[in-house]
Amino acid sequence: MKTKLSILLTLFLVSFNSISQNNLIKKSYPLNIPLIISGTFGELRSNHFHGGLDIKTNRKEGYQVKSIYKGFIDRINVSTDGYGKTIYVKHPNGLTSVYAHLSKFTSKIQRFVKSKQYKKQTFEIQLFPKDNEIKVKSGEIIGFSGNTGTSFAPHLHFELRNSKTQNTINPMSFLDKIKDDRRPSIRSLYIFNKILDKNPELITKYGIKKINDSIYKTENIPTSGKISFGLNMFDRQSLSYNKNGIYKVSIYLNDSLKFEYSFDELDFEDSKFINLLTHYKTKKQEGKTIHRIIKHPESKKSFLINKKNNGYFNIKANTKYNFIIKVSDYKGNNSFLKINLIGKNIKKKFLTNENKLIKTDIDYLFEFEDKEILFKKNTFYENIHIDIKEKNDTLYIDKDIHAIKNPFEISFKTRNNDSSKRRQSFISKLNSKGKSVFIKTQKKDDKILIKSNSLGVFFKSRDSISPKIKPINFYEGQWVSKLKYLKLRLEDDYSGVKSYKGFLNNKWILLEYEPKNKTLTYNFSDINFKNTKHNLKIYIEDNVGNKKIYKTMFYRKY
Repeated sequence: MKTKLSILLTLFLVSFNSISQNNLIKKSYPLNIPLIISGTFGELRSNHFHGGLDIKTNRKEGYQVKSIYKGFIDRINVSTDGYGKTIYVKHPNGLTSVYAHLSKFTSKIQRFVKSKQYKKQTFEIQLFPKDNEIKVKSGEIIGFSGNTGTSFAPHLHFELRNSKTQNTINPMSFLDKIKDDRRPSIRSLYIFNKILDKNPELITKYGIKKINDSIYKTENIPTSGKISFGLNMFDRQSLSYNKNGIYKVSIYLNDSLKFEYSFDELDFEDSKFINLLTHYKTKKQEGKTIHRIIKHPESKKSFLINKKNNGYFNIKANTKYNFIIKVSDYKGNNSFLKINLIGKNIKKKFLTNENKLIKTDIDYLFEFEDKEILFKKNTFYENIHIDIKEKNDTLYIDKDIHAIKNPFEISFKTRNNDSSKRRQSFISKLNSKGKSVFIKTQKKDDKILIKSNSLGVFFKSRDSISPKIKPINFYEGQWVSKLKYLKLRLEDDYSGVKSYKGFLNNKWILLEYEPKNKTLTYNFSDINFKNTKHNLKIYIEDNVGNKKIYKTMFYRKY
């Protein structure tokens, strides 16, 4: 009898411990809709590696977003750019989950955020609640999907981070519901050839032939010297037409693995070197991304690439080389590119370059009558030739086809005693569409100056026009008792909106700014006023100090 009781007690304890462990690691998915991906982890973006997954929300906002595990809210961010409205949840298993571009938070979180916004009198805010101050359960709704921040369509950006190191972890390890039975696609092969150290790499594009669903191959390619590979490629998940990033690339030589990298974990420092894993000129001129399959010697810190031979190969004359590049997605779908190289001495012609040579280990100062360009040491990753010209108020600093390692400085003399005109002056740049873009400009003595991360056309500009504001869903003197929100349109013609403050009946109110549709929104539920006549006053300032005061009145019963 005692033996039976002991066995039953043991079974109960084992069962209880198992339930406890399951409760500890019980997980939920961030959305209750099919998980269709529009952006993968490690994807090569314009200036960073993508640190999470972008999950589609059917081009709509407002889907319930849930915490994947139990834990507490570690950080909340509200911004008009970047991740927009974002929640960071810290979990007891050592992970932190991130939910970005939300349209709004749930009521308990929203109350906490608004109390801080009203206390500090600011819409944009970053908060760090105390441990366990805002607890959440696994599967608890914490917000609603949206399109806030630097987002160009409604979606949820979802991240997993190591709570201790803050390194991002591939969320595909968690979201096992994502369907993917499609192999990666390989479009073209590029070979980078370093003939002489004093010359830049030559890049040659080679066509490929698709043999079947998984195998591609090239014709015999004659080359020699130190080479590396690059691919124009992408991956698609089931149910999605988005061309997403690649998870893993491996290089085999004569069936022996020589080099490999995979996107399992990222340090935020890695993004400093993203332009070393692409071909910057091709990206800028043709809009194509070439994934370089190397560990560039300038890349100091990375969790992406192993240290076998860094992806560079010495091709000797009269020798055959059979390479296979294997491209994989997270679900194990593979594509293979067979490359047959024949070592052959080939004379490459290097064109004489009359442009100015910029070496990486020297400071360069280019002076004109009223302009200066300063390239400090290590502005570029390698020695380059660039074309520099100036005319009137414009500097032509080559084309934006060279990757910048560290910003360089441009300055213009103002020669203007009018303090108002000097304040309104700044340096702008032509973007890829030929449109003038404001650059944050410093003023020092008789100069205005900027630091730039890209080459191009720069010129002196002036913004003398104040921001504009007008009501959208009401007019002056109107009864608005049935409205839940007050909406206004806020825009600036050039330098952009720097700051704004709104007051209702001389009391600060929270105005939510959305730059994409240029709207200011006030929620009437924030404050109850006893009077029926309401005076609204909004102070606005643009990035060069032009100011505007907007005044109006309306009637409302609470």
